[in-house]
Amino acid sequence: MHTQDLDTPAIVVDLDRLERNIAAMSGRVRAAGARLRPHTKTHKTPEVARLQLRHGAAGLTVAKLGEAEVLADAGFDDLLIANELIGASKLRRLARLARRVRVRSCVDSLVGARMLSDVAEAEGLRFAVLLDINTGLNRGGVEPEQAVALGEAIGALPGIDLVGVFSYAGAARGVADAAARRNWALREAGTAVAVARELQARGFGVAEVSVAGTGSAVYAAAVPGVTEVRPGTYVFNDMNYSRMGIGTVAECALRIRSRVISRPAPDRAVIDAGSKVLTTDKRAGDGDDPGYGFIEALPGTRITALWEEHGVLRLDEDGRQLAIGDVVEIIPNHVCPTINLADSWYGVRAGVVEREFAVAARGKTR
Repeated sequence: MHTQDLDTPAIVVDLDRLERNIAAMSGRVRAAGARLRPHTKTHKTPEVARLQLRHGAAGLTVAKLGEAEVLADAGFDDLLIANELIGASKLRRLARLARRVRVRSCVDSLVGARMLSDVAEAEGLRFAVLLDINTGLNRGGVEPEQAVALGEAIGALPGIDLVGVFSYAGAARGVADAAARRNWALREAGTAVAVARELQARGFGVAEVSVAGTGSAVYAAAVPGVTEVRPGTYVFNDMNYSRMGIGTVAECALRIRSRVISRPAPDRAVIDAGSKVLTTDKRAGDGDDPGYGFIEALPGTRITALWEEHGVLRLDEDGRQLAIGDVVEIIPNHVCPTINLADSWYGVRAGVVEREFAVAARGKTR
């Protein structure tokens, strides 16, 4: 099948670009001296996870327990859940998973740690956890100045093994200056390493320092004391990272094929991909007119409005050639939620569909 034969909307991935992206990140992290534990929430696809491991990844990261369960069912056995697990139902599921595979999770409070401890004791298990610290994202994570005391309290609980320090500071979003991104990454990594070393000095076996995402992984991997980095978006890349200078449009492996279904005005077209396909993420760092994706073949045309099943294009002079039935290929602004909206995607080479891949962990938000 050729891509032209696919019904729309459809996600297509250039497999050559995908494999180059995976190989490039693996090589850069290895050269910097750290291990790669890629975040699979970007692709949610076991076949891509296997490709990452073949290129040298030491293990895998997931965002949610449900994603970990999908990967365990697919045969993966070294997983980090980059999140806090709170609540009796989740912790019973974690106990079942911990009997099957090597799994670690994050904790940023004594309340959460005690929940883990109680279940570990009741189930006759030991849960391995990483202390989650806030290094600038201001989302979750204990503040660095409180981290050592919290780590000591967690490490004293029964059924808990405090095995590392965890951080995610993002990539100073919207910052296109490489030097600023590097400094942001070094700050994150340095803070995490300092906390880990203080805990080590107090006798805790904190062996892992796990930091960074796609925008900062290569910089952070070179910081002495960092053991692993967790980039995710790099497998596909997207427009938001491209706008920040992290990857290029040519390295964006994923496109959304969408068909023009209406031409109600000379400067307007309507496509069959709306918010249920493109997501509502606007393009970062693009002034007052960001758009909901980027059409590489028509760079002056903007996706200006989304309904659930419709996208509205404001056409420039080149875009006015579009006719009902034509297909455009859109690079998403934020690829991670885009994948989570799809049942499957098509891997292609030179315009020919090689195979269809199921998004096996789609919707695993619990």
